[in-house]
Amino acid sequence: MPTRKEYAYYIKGNKVAIVQKDWASSGGQTLSQPALNDIGSVGALMWKSPIATVADGLEIQYVHSPNYFINETDKVDTQIDTYVSTGGLLKLIDQGDNNYSASPESLSDGSHIVLKKAGRWNGLHRVKEAGVGYVTLYTTFSGSASVQKSFEETPELYYNVDVLNDEADELDIPRYLANAVVYYVRAKYAEDVGELEMKEYFMREFRRITEKHQSSKKWGTYRIQGFSFLR
Repeated sequence: MPTRKEYAYYIKGNKVAIVQKDWASSGGQTLSQPALNDIGSVGALMWKSPIATVADGLEIQYVHSPNYFINETDKVDTQIDTYVSTGGLLKLIDQGDNNYSASPESLSDGSHIVLKKAGRWNGLHRVKEAGVGYVTLYTTFSGSASVQKSFEETPELYYNVDVLNDEADELDIPRYLANAVVYYVRAKYAEDVGELEMKEYFMREFRRITEKHQSSKKWGTYRIQGFSFLR
């Protein structure tokens, strides 16, 4: 017989974490219906890191709006292998002779790259200078200027990156949600001029569209569980 498992999630900063309900207290007593903040006999919360492996049985959908887009994920370089500090900035080093200022990377001052599998340096970076065998970033780093540090994995350097930086940029959102953005901007304009009723109207339309878009992602039947109350 399958046993019931109960999961929850929490968000801290830009991280999402899954916890599992432990139905047995530290004293071995099995709980019936513990609440979210139930405390064990030694003061430990019943919500813990997952206590059992569930293969192919847990799906997380976490949607966010990034401030950059990798246009083509096949435009990637994997030759960077070490890094140092130069003038207080992070310098990526390629022991080979790849010229990062030439095609296909064509990096220069103001270009952007995205690093993956690069440990603490994962994410978006702005380029200060690039040349044969190196890329210097505007990312601050106060490490050694002479001793090169190796990455734990082979880093992936994506160079075909589009960054949202001015009004000319296009938001990568569905046409339906673009209408919600228009309502949100109108609400902010109305708020600035003191038209609070108009602001509330536009915000209601904004929420209506976003909630309808979110609910459209759900599939399957909707069920309501009945409850009985004792007087």
